[in-house]
Amino acid sequence: MNCLPELKKGTAILVTGTPGTGKTTISHLLAKALQATYVDPTTLLTRRGIDYTYDKNERTRIISPKRLQGAVVALARQTGRGLVIDTHVVFRMASQPRLERVIVLRCSPTVLEERLKRKHWSKQKISENLLAEILDICLYEAVREYGWHKISEIDTTDRRPNRTAELAIRSLRKRGTQTRPKVDWLASLKRDGVLTRYLA
Repeated sequence: MNCLPELKKGTAILVTGTPGTGKTTISHLLAKALQATYVDPTTLLTRRGIDYTYDKNERTRIISPKRLQGAVVALARQTGRGLVIDTHVVFRMASQPRLERVIVLRCSPTVLEERLKRKHWSKQKISENLLAEILDICLYEAVREYGWHKISEIDTTDRRPNRTAELAIRSLRKRGTQTRPKVDWLASLKRDGVLTRYLA
């Protein structure tokens, strides 16, 4: 990933996907390669003292999309570099920073299950996230907000992080128009005879 153009000030890449698909690792690699600023929205908001609620059952922060949008806009104005935003919640970006691409990371549910178990998540939380991955929830949220023309879907199941980052950068250079999901976990799980276990 040498000799790459930097992500210009006033522009952004959004990296999203089900937890465990590799968003944080890939976002850091992209930020370094593109000389951009890495942004974790939750950390950004808490550092700025923006209020949020906390769901004890889900063990997660709940933040207003408008406040998140405003915080990203403010950061884009302050920093001299582009932004790589790492988030599993797809939110509507303002006109500034200008969104260049939404990178949607995917992972086979069987592999994702093992990754989430290593995080010591509860069975319920793991099941909810596996179902979200099987049903393409993050992908279709991104499509709903930005349209297929902004989407680059990458399967991280058998790819090293550096290779995934290279594919993400390539998608910035070559604008292909995806019109449907590249993976079909429902079909693959059914073929392997394990679909009912995940949907039960």
